[in-house]
Amino acid sequence: MKLPTLFAAPSFEQFADQESGVDVTLRIFGKRPKLAGAPLILYFHGGLFNCGAVTDADQLAQALAASAVVVCVDYPLAPELHFPRTVELAFEALQWAWDNAAALGAAPSRVIVAGDQAGGNLAAAVALMARDRAVPNRPVLKAQILITPMLDPFQTTPSMRAAGDCPCRQGWADYLPSAGDAMHPYASPLNSRRLGSLAMALVMTAERDPLRDEAEQYAGKLIAAGVPVQMRRFDGAGNLANAEHPQFEVMTDTVAQFTAVC
Repeated sequence: MKLPTLFAAPSFEQFADQESGVDVTLRIFGKRPKLAGAPLILYFHGGLFNCGAVTDADQLAQALAASAVVVCVDYPLAPELHFPRTVELAFEALQWAWDNAAALGAAPSRVIVAGDQAGGNLAAAVALMARDRAVPNRPVLKAQILITPMLDPFQTTPSMRAAGDCPCRQGWADYLPSAGDAMHPYASPLNSRRLGSLAMALVMTAERDPLRDEAEQYAGKLIAAGVPVQMRRFDGAGNLANAEHPQFEVMTDTVAQFTAVC
C-alpha cells in the first residue's frame, strides 16, 4: 500500500466521558457518504499508558483510510487516568463508534478495534468487554487488530527480560496503581482464563521488539480458545505502527487485506 502524497486532514468529533463529563476527542479519517458500508477501525494510539499522543497514529490512519473509516481516540494518559477508568472510557468510545458508524459511511456490523503498544492492550480489553457485555444496543465487534500490544504487566517473557530495564515497567506502574489489578483480564488480557467467543484477531509483532513474546503467546491462547487468528511476525525492531519502520508499508497492507474480509 502506497502512502498518499498529500496528507488529508481528519475531521473531529467528541463524546463526554460518562463518569467525569470530560470531552474525549476523536480524529476521523476516511469519512464516507452515508450507507457506504465500509469497515470502521476504532484505533487506540501507542505509547506506554503514560506517554504517546493520538497524532502518533495519523500516518497509519491515513494509510488505512483508503479502504476503511478510521476513528482515533485521544484517551487521557496515566497517571491522570488509569485502570479501570481507562478501559471504561475506551468501551464508551466503542459504543460511540458503533452508534455513529452509519453516519460516517461505515457499517455497524463491520466495527473493528485496533491499537499498538498500550493501545493494543486497550483494544484487546475492549474486545473482552464487548463479549462480556453483549446485550441489545451494545456494540458487536467484527474483529480486533493488535500491533505489538502490551498484555503482561508482570513482564516475564524472554523477549521482555532480554530488553533489560524497559520503560514499560514505569508505564505499567502508572497504569495499575493498585497491584491487585494486574491479574484482572481487562488489565492483563494475556492472563485471562476465558478467551472463547472473542472477535477474530490479527496479531502482529516485530522480531526484535520486547513485546514480541507476550503478543505471540496471546495469539496462541486465542487459537487454543477457538478464536480465528492471523499471526504475523515482521523483521526488525521498534514500533511497527511508526511510519518510519521499514516494515510499515507491508504491515499496513496486511491490515488492509484483513479488514477487507471483515
